[in-house]
Amino acid sequence: MIGRPICGVVSDLGDCLHAATWRGGIRMTRAVTEKTAPGKRLKGKHMWGGLYYGHFGHFMTETMSRCWAFDHDEIETVIFVPKHPDLQDFQKYQSEFWELLNLKVKVTIAREPISVEELYVPGQGFGLGRIAKGTPEFRARMRQIAERLPADNPRKIYISRTKFNGRGGIVAESVMERNMIRNGYEIMHPEKMALTDQLRYYKSASHILGVDSSAFHIAGMVADPSKNIGFVLRRDNNAHESIAAQIQGMIGRDPEIIDALAANWMDPLQDKSNHLSWGEIDHGKLALDLVEKGFIDSAEGWESPSEEEIATSVEEASKRAKVALTRSPRDVADHESPQ
Repeated sequence: MIGRPICGVVSDLGDCLHAATWRGGIRMTRAVTEKTAPGKRLKGKHMWGGLYYGHFGHFMTETMSRCWAFDHDEIETVIFVPKHPDLQDFQKYQSEFWELLNLKVKVTIAREPISVEELYVPGQGFGLGRIAKGTPEFRARMRQIAERLPADNPRKIYISRTKFNGRGGIVAESVMERNMIRNGYEIMHPEKMALTDQLRYYKSASHILGVDSSAFHIAGMVADPSKNIGFVLRRDNNAHESIAAQIQGMIGRDPEIIDALAANWMDPLQDKSNHLSWGEIDHGKLALDLVEKGFIDSAEGWESPSEEEIATSVEEASKRAKVALTRSPRDVADHESPQ
């Protein structure tokens, strides 16, 4: 039950399932079963926003899942409930997202039980798992955002994690950056950019490539059929599937998924790779795959990291993990691309 808060909407008819946050068929917000006297009563018409996540990826996929309905003319506020009590007011990029929606009403966070005179409860239009493609209404809302963004000159983008301070990625990614620059790509570090600037870059891109990560949820918001989008897998799991489904829903075809993993660097106690592990890439295979999928013209001159560069990168990753990471090679069969 850890991570599944008790919160939601209760009416005279009881628990409102429509207001719950769902992920892959699992209800992430448990029903309110005990009656609690409301600390405040709101008059007028308001809208249920859902569960407020502080985590970047979950904010973009689940907190904003009902945003397709937030422009309702009659409401006074949109109300969210925080996932846990320690969450403060919206972060800068989160507030920026509400501005991108061109909202005319206030977005609020309820920190105690409240009674609302009239509450609109829109359905979840996006998320992780079965609903990752987004509903038609949600996709239409994202296209409205894209239309309002300024258009830059076309560019090829490589989304890098080298300036990301957290854990997880690919070993010696700086070598990837050098290779992509030589192939005409601009290196993008999204965590160093305002949300609006990120979206502007993605909107103007002809090619978007990077390591699978939450950044692609932002790229997927403004994706259109003219773009060539692909990501390089950094771990042995299905975490990328919701990202792929989101992009497929926006552009009408699957993004290119490039599996050139040679090994996983992990905590010695880990059985499987995850978002905290580091992938070691077979650069020879990667270059050939990028040619085949139209991201680069030729594999000639593609540079692989030296043993020293790999060792330095692994050392830095181990420092972040506070444990010496161990290498787990993949079987040859694992190199087959996901279907």
